[in-house]
Amino acid sequence: MVSAPERTAAHAHEASPRAPLISAEDVRRELYRLFGTGSGPGELVVSIRGAEGDDAAAVAAFDELMRSLAMHAGGTAAGGLPDARVATPDAAMIERALLVLARRELQRELLDHILTTFGGHLIDPLTALLDAGPQGEIMARLVLVRERLLVDLDDLALTHETRAIVRGDVERLLGDDYLAMLAEHEERVQRPRARKMAQEILRVIANAFHAALARWPSHAHALAQAARRKVGDEVPLRELPALIRAQVVTGIEEFLWVETSNDIQGALGAMFGAQRGILARPPALERAAYRAFAERCWHLITSQL
Repeated sequence: MVSAPERTAAHAHEASPRAPLISAEDVRRELYRLFGTGSGPGELVVSIRGAEGDDAAAVAAFDELMRSLAMHAGGTAAGGLPDARVATPDAAMIERALLVLARRELQRELLDHILTTFGGHLIDPLTALLDAGPQGEIMARLVLVRERLLVDLDDLALTHETRAIVRGDVERLLGDDYLAMLAEHEERVQRPRARKMAQEILRVIANAFHAALARWPSHAHALAQAARRKVGDEVPLRELPALIRAQVVTGIEEFLWVETSNDIQGALGAMFGAQRGILARPPALERAAYRAFAERCWHLITSQL
């Protein structure tokens, strides 16, 4: 049996706000671990990769592509020539624009977004599991155990009087207050383990995506070639931005998925297998999240206009 002071402490714990398993500070530490602080206060390391010894041409090509993408749906030039057909930027020009994502500060911004959103998605099941409130998962499981016990009792070949005695004892012993105390106790025991696991999940995500972004420059060439080939040689001016955007976003989504999903799923499987007392299986990766990351990449590229 649990003493009255322990029950009082449990109710006091329930009233106090619970800290999240992962905070903004945890994300900041991961970014600092991967990127540091730059070469000095407020400084960022920026690089634009172009043809060897031809940085000016790379910058000019990037500017030209960005100007063409800006002429879309009401822009000054596109509005004046809505049906004009223009030559699609060549693969080299598209590649140089894609290589904007090799910039350190943009990769850091993207990874911050991924850790905050994707990390939250994978860690939320742990948070839900630890909800010891009246509508929480722990309480729901305990109530289910009580209900199953009462159902099994009704199935016994006992007289109505005997069943009533046992039912009354069970309901008094496993009353809502008692189950709430058990839920609070379970939450306190599990929280340190769950927080450690949440930090490990954050580390797995950070390492996987950081490694993928480091490989981005070598992939940009193939993506640019594929985008140029699928868009074609000449398209209506008003359609150009949307066509290039569709190919680039799809290519980035595929790249991030291929480069990270197996590593993340494998690490999570091993992690949750070693901690079966927390969750039966790891949360599933959602491909839709990768589409959102690819859209974010496109925003970062076009934000350099």
